[in-house]
Amino acid sequence: MPRSTATLLAVVAVTAACQATADETQPHHVQWGAYLPDLNGTDVTSDAGVVGVATRADQSLDLILTFSALNEPVPLDDLATISASGATPVVTIEPWEPDGGPEQPDYRLDTFATGVHDADLRRWGQQLADWGQPVLLRFAHEMNGDWYPWGITVNGNTAEAYRNTWIRMHEIIRSAGAENVSFVWAPMAAVSGIADFEAAYPGAEYVDRLGLDGYNWGDDGVHGWASPDYIFADSLRRLRALDDAKPILVAEVASADDPDPTRKADWITHFVRLMTITPGVEGFVWFQANKERDWRFNSNPLSESAFRKGLADVPGV
Repeated sequence: MPRSTATLLAVVAVTAACQATADETQPHHVQWGAYLPDLNGTDVTSDAGVVGVATRADQSLDLILTFSALNEPVPLDDLATISASGATPVVTIEPWEPDGGPEQPDYRLDTFATGVHDADLRRWGQQLADWGQPVLLRFAHEMNGDWYPWGITVNGNTAEAYRNTWIRMHEIIRSAGAENVSFVWAPMAAVSGIADFEAAYPGAEYVDRLGLDGYNWGDDGVHGWASPDYIFADSLRRLRALDDAKPILVAEVASADDPDPTRKADWITHFVRLMTITPGVEGFVWFQANKERDWRFNSNPLSESAFRKGLADVPGV
């Protein structure tokens, strides 16, 4: 997710005339997952670890999201913890110095073309291959935003350079023998001034799942309350237009709170419903952290109850 909100434009009020809505279809099964700040926590009352979050949701996690910088060690202990829980890891590789902002010349996209980062990519590929279990690999996500050094609108980058970087990454990791890796290409939902993402798509040959990130920042003085339809529906259709055969994973999602606690609860209800009625959506990953905003699904009792009921209403496999 964006590390800074300063560059995001305010979400305009959504009216019936402009709001995109999904076609109503028969609901289908979707997986669910979470980013967990305390992955190894075992406290059943925790809202940040596997045991506590699964207990609060009353559903075992299918997916667990992690973040690592490209030059950091492969988090093999975390992968083992995730696998032991019965979930599949969604490993995010971020090519940057964490929280260093977009102006990082060492991670301009053209540095990948010269092979500067090949050794790190090869190390990731080899260690993931050695680990051997299924991994969803999300590399350089939200490339259509302006808050990361690999963004296609910052740091002298272009959509073409991004495509070339992705293809190089894909070929290096595959050549290391990592056949257990599935590649998730994940832009940010193109709303509220965020750039379009289509030009950065590297092609079906190099992508296994289409990803999408999106957040409701709420009424924080910069943004405005935005419905799930407003954030996701149009971008989901655009992903299907890019490739109607690939499954879609909403790889990061959450909603801020509101002074009226029913508002977040209703948002969660409508979001989960949208996932189940949108063709091609395979699952979603909730950003379960109190960070820039309180994104946790259990930030108030009503939203926790809505999340649990939403998952309970998802059709079975």
